[in-house]
Amino acid sequence: MSKKYHVRERAFLNLKTDMRAYVIGVVEDTRDAFQCCKEHSAGGVIQLEIADCYDDIALHFDMKTGEERENSLYKIRKLAEVINAVRQAIEIEVEAISTREMVKTHERASAAVH
Repeated sequence: MSKKYHVRERAFLNLKTDMRAYVIGVVEDTRDAFQCCKEHSAGGVIQLEIADCYDDIALHFDMKTGEERENSLYKIRKLAEVINAVRQAIEIEVEAISTREMVKTHERASAAVH
């Protein structure tokens, strides 16, 4: 039986793809896995790797016990929460900086006219 995946994605994190930053996310779909033995009950491949231009991290999500699964869900939910909060804050900062730059440009333009 060939493996199926919920997520199997690799992406560059910079617009210039020759730079090192990347993310890899893999979650194997084990819904059709055999329930016959311990080997198949622990879940499939789960991989989350994130790298910038200098450092990289690999996060582990254990699925063997109920407690480990609960902790893995907590971990990924907390990561998503913080990442979304940081994304929203960066969007606000980009807009604020762009607005300040436009004001400076307009001030220089109007000063040159006078």
